[in-house]
Amino acid sequence: MVRYLIIMLVVLAVLMATVWAGSVQTWWILPAMWIQVLVFLFIATLIIGFNLVRIRKNQPQVFVQFYLLSISVKMIAGLAFIFFLVWDNPAEAAPIATLFIVAYILFTFVEVAYLLNQNSKG
Repeated sequence: MVRYLIIMLVVLAVLMATVWAGSVQTWWILPAMWIQVLVFLFIATLIIGFNLVRIRKNQPQVFVQFYLLSISVKMIAGLAFIFFLVWDNPAEAAPIATLFIVAYILFTFVEVAYLLNQNSKG
């Protein structure tokens, strides 16, 4: 579990550094709520990942169902979060949505890679 936390912290740090560096280099516009988007996705992925690891150990027969449910819950929560961010600042809808989608995909990819790695270890 600690390894999962460290991996997700590294992903968060890389995303924050990349978004900030891209803004400094004027590759893209830095959205006003960029830190909130990344922290929201970090916390959501952390909570879901910890629960999935626990479920896989205690109830492996229902792991797939809970994983599919977790994807749905994370997407619904993310859509609600993005809706309120865009509603609050419609001028930055495109950069906020783009950042959310890219970060969501990266966090989910790392989560799946971690779960598969743990599954192959037994």
